[in-house]
Amino acid sequence: MRVLIVDNDQSSRINAKIFLQGVGRCDEADDRDTALDRFQSAIESETPYQLVMVDIQTTDIDTDAGTILVAFREIEERHEVSPDRQSCIFVTTALTGRQLRTDCLMNGCAEFITKPLDKDLLFSKLKIYGLFAREAGPAEDTHGSRSIDPSTILNTISRKLKKGDLTLPPAPKIAMRLRQLIDCDADSKDLVELLKQDLSLASKLISVSNSAFYRGVQKNTTVSQALHRLGSIRTREVVMSICCRGYFTTNHPAYKDFVETLWWHSLACAHATEMIHAKLGWNSEEDIFSVGLLHDIGKLFLIQVTADMQRRKGGPFDADLSDLHAMMDEHHEHVGANILEKLGYPHTFVSLVQQHHRVGDQETSFRELKLLQLSDLMAKSAGFGLEDVQADAIDDYFDTLGLRAQLKDEIAAEIIRRMEQLRYVFG
Repeated sequence: MRVLIVDNDQSSRINAKIFLQGVGRCDEADDRDTALDRFQSAIESETPYQLVMVDIQTTDIDTDAGTILVAFREIEERHEVSPDRQSCIFVTTALTGRQLRTDCLMNGCAEFITKPLDKDLLFSKLKIYGLFAREAGPAEDTHGSRSIDPSTILNTISRKLKKGDLTLPPAPKIAMRLRQLIDCDADSKDLVELLKQDLSLASKLISVSNSAFYRGVQKNTTVSQALHRLGSIRTREVVMSICCRGYFTTNHPAYKDFVETLWWHSLACAHATEMIHAKLGWNSEEDIFSVGLLHDIGKLFLIQVTADMQRRKGGPFDADLSDLHAMMDEHHEHVGANILEKLGYPHTFVSLVQQHHRVGDQETSFRELKLLQLSDLMAKSAGFGLEDVQADAIDDYFDTLGLRAQLKDEIAAEIIRRMEQLRYVFG
């Protein structure tokens, strides 16, 4: 990985280089013009920077030329750099303020990190954006057995998690940035401008806003209208759903049906958490919709790794699929929690995923866990899952949470209705 560090303070540049010396090759610039020249030269030589760390105070305070963030993106645009190959820009500065943070995010930076630079925080951000170079693993034995037993899969997963080598696509930047802007109480016009940067996402968002569940008197035709109808929180949920849809895919024919079922279960669970949370009237700082959407991501990763190992072995997978399902049931919570931790999700979020099948443990009895467990069961009872659910189990949760038993059929029917309305968007 190539890194450009832009800072007029020599000690700050040295610290950043020390942090990153094992991650990539670092170049330096102590002023705006040098930084832009090196950025452009790297693109022209077909060795672009994957990461740019820039102190706004170094480049933007005494200039009328506009923010350097826009200048970087204009250079990429002139050279027709595709969005997936654009540099990831981290703003590092001692300056603070909600408006400054919002302006930086809107002008093309991925993260806003305050000084002094913290190594653990920096590395957590690098992991989120997939900026650690992957190490080549040992070659598979293409002449040995074509059977892949569960222990081999688990050992491979353990190695990948330790190295941060996730085969899942990185969390889409636009979904992460939208969440950042909403947390900063950004104006709706800023949210609209962000969403318009991805035409496919914008189109799907408008489509969802016109679905039977959200439809108003008139048909929405713009992102602004869709945002106005959905509101910022529901827009965040829809965007998260659209972006996460890309996780739930596989090119391996043997697992397509399973992965598709897992997607609809996860989407149904996310909507169930939102519905039950509303019925309970709780105030929660957690993004419970996203917790429901990603609670089974460990199963998905297990399938992805297994399918990848099969392709490299070059033959049919002759292990007992029941063993594979048993392995997923036993290990997917731990694997999923590790993935979300490496993607930078909050500790409470990670803890919920790690414990969402545990019952009766005093340490895991907090209310959000009960909500997630009930939502998981309700999604399955509505027909979105791989196994049947005992009615008594659901009744126990309703009683524990203080919900009226009559709500059970109402919530199940609403889950089915929402999924039917969303099939033409996520099908």
